[in-house]
Amino acid sequence: MRQLKGSSANKLLSCNVWKRVLVAVAVGLAFVEATQHVSVYACTCAGRSGGLFIMNRESDDNTLILPRDARGVLWWQAGEVWQKKPVRKEKFTVRLLSGARERNLDFRVIEAKPNLFLIAPTEKLLPGNRYVFTYRDDTQEPARSEKVEATVENTAFASIKDQVQLWLLSPGRGQLSVVTAGGSCSRSADVVAQEIHISDPAAIERWRFALLFETILDGKGDWQPRSHLCGNYPPGSSWRGYGTDIIFAECATVTPNEVAGTKEGEHGVYMTVSVPGTNLVAITKTHSFRLTCTSPTLK
Repeated sequence: MRQLKGSSANKLLSCNVWKRVLVAVAVGLAFVEATQHVSVYACTCAGRSGGLFIMNRESDDNTLILPRDARGVLWWQAGEVWQKKPVRKEKFTVRLLSGARERNLDFRVIEAKPNLFLIAPTEKLLPGNRYVFTYRDDTQEPARSEKVEATVENTAFASIKDQVQLWLLSPGRGQLSVVTAGGSCSRSADVVAQEIHISDPAAIERWRFALLFETILDGKGDWQPRSHLCGNYPPGSSWRGYGTDIIFAECATVTPNEVAGTKEGEHGVYMTVSVPGTNLVAITKTHSFRLTCTSPTLK
């Protein structure tokens, strides 16, 4: 794997925790060698429909850690628009697991973002309690089921939201796999890129699958690149995962309809972090940086 050039190489190793993405959901990006093979076969996204709980799919431990002021857990209705089906409450159950009070709970299904739903118990989630959220679809053959266990911490997001910080590494040159509409699903692009991530406070790392992250580039929230035509990822995350992103500009000449990324030059970026189903939002400081294919610099 090709690393970013310059002083960012060592820093990047310390940020590996932010490289984890939802396995088999979002197609993760990485700087790759220029000789990376790009398929010449026709691209198809067949068989990518369905839904799933947002959780760490790189771990065998399907346990979510929630802040005290969380409302529930997130369900992503994955797939292409034409494949999506209505999210039906009767396919979900929520059960309180704590001690003698173990019982099923009533809940609501709230659309937090397009195709992203919050499964929210009507009772307030209490610190120290454990809950299990289950999905089961008996209309499929074989029946499909999934569950995630959630534990509520005593620390509230509201108590740390003013401490959230965005970090920028030094820009660097490299190769990225980017989406293409030219017949294959992706292509290799020569880019200059700026990596950003949220690393403070530490609680953000524990809660990252229970929060929504958004990159605001040059005042707009429409920075949504993909590495693959079928590489969809859940709202509230980026093509790099949760709380991390890569902003890039292409250095090679391509046809206008194939240009990926942003433009060379000066840019400003910040991130927002929010608790779904609430008005709690953290907004980081805005950082300025320059992308140039000749001599990238960071302010």
